[in-house]
Amino acid sequence: MQLSDLSALRKRQQDGDYLLPAYEDWCFSRIPGTIADLLGADIGPRLPDAATDGYDDISRVVVFLVDGFGLAQWDGERERIPFLRRFERAGTVTPLTTVFPSETAAALNTFHSATLPSEHGVIGWNVYDSDADEMFEALPFLRKDGSEPERIDFEDVADAESIYPELSTAGIETHHVTPFPSASAIPHTYDPEDLSTFPDAFAEAVEGTTDPSYIFAYLPQTDAIGHAEGVDSAAYRETADETFARISDAIDTLAEAPDDDAGGTLVCITADHGLIDTDPERNVDLSAPRFDLVSKLRTLTDGTPIRFAGSPRNVHLHLEPGHIDAVYDMLTTELDARVFRKQEILDTDLFGPNPSEAFERRLGDLVVVHRDLGVWFGDEEPSSLRFISMHGGLHPDEMLVPFATATLESLR
Repeated sequence: MQLSDLSALRKRQQDGDYLLPAYEDWCFSRIPGTIADLLGADIGPRLPDAATDGYDDISRVVVFLVDGFGLAQWDGERERIPFLRRFERAGTVTPLTTVFPSETAAALNTFHSATLPSEHGVIGWNVYDSDADEMFEALPFLRKDGSEPERIDFEDVADAESIYPELSTAGIETHHVTPFPSASAIPHTYDPEDLSTFPDAFAEAVEGTTDPSYIFAYLPQTDAIGHAEGVDSAAYRETADETFARISDAIDTLAEAPDDDAGGTLVCITADHGLIDTDPERNVDLSAPRFDLVSKLRTLTDGTPIRFAGSPRNVHLHLEPGHIDAVYDMLTTELDARVFRKQEILDTDLFGPNPSEAFERRLGDLVVVHRDLGVWFGDEEPSSLRFISMHGGLHPDEMLVPFATATLESLR
């Protein structure tokens, strides 16, 4: 890793204690276009040439996306996990920012569509859509009571098309190795609760691949254990150990494949976001009497207050018009947080340029991004305030992610 590159990126994107997304060049959102370009297709913006210098005649790209394993986590674990040091010696680790919000639902929709959150309209894990008169979790597309939304279809959650039909048209075969079935590529599933099932699913993908090809593998385990135990916990370290042991096994499977052109296979490791440890004892409960906030929220047509939009690090408040200014003043006084007004977000392209209609109607009147704590409605969803590691905000440890690349030949 070029420390000067990281320092320059941080200096350029820093805004006080916050780090803004680098949509114009060094951003996670440009990975899909970069992969497509390496394989001879054009689906959207790519990273600067320096990110892939020296990678010529690539016929297969393999991406391991380790959920929640940001650049801070890579740097924190590299001395302990030999595989990470091996990968650094074999290739390059390029620092990128992720998108805002630094959340899986937003980032994965970006990754699979090559569009920004401002375009696809997924503003966080929780979404309120005024046209549908629904609050729901974008993943796994459920209301808080466990039922499926009735007034919006899953296909309409993201206002964007998948990149995979276009890749197929360009002659690129795509396989997904994920804990859930994929409808947009050739699926290979494994049990997320048992990482030992991952290598077989990956091997199945390798065996079934015809080049030019793209294999995408998604591993969410580090993110899940981080929420529960924190990134400084023994459980997190054990999960990271196993995750990269399984990735190492998968790379061995690639190397052992018959008729393999190791120089033509590019292996990439990245993350949708990083993690920061919050303090469950101090995380902010917006339903507390001192805020007197719930009564000021807009409601669904049945009278339910619109509490669930965004996440505890990216809170979207949909307020009655007469209360917006007073709530803004109160929150900026009470919290160590940035409170963005809707127009400020649109003017500064925080979620990206070219806002879609879906994005504009889902965007809160105010968006609250705390410096280092969680902020949520504890009376309705207390478990969210008990999380230790969180993400979704603009802390550098949430926003910076690795884009690690090496040819299969160099990893042998």
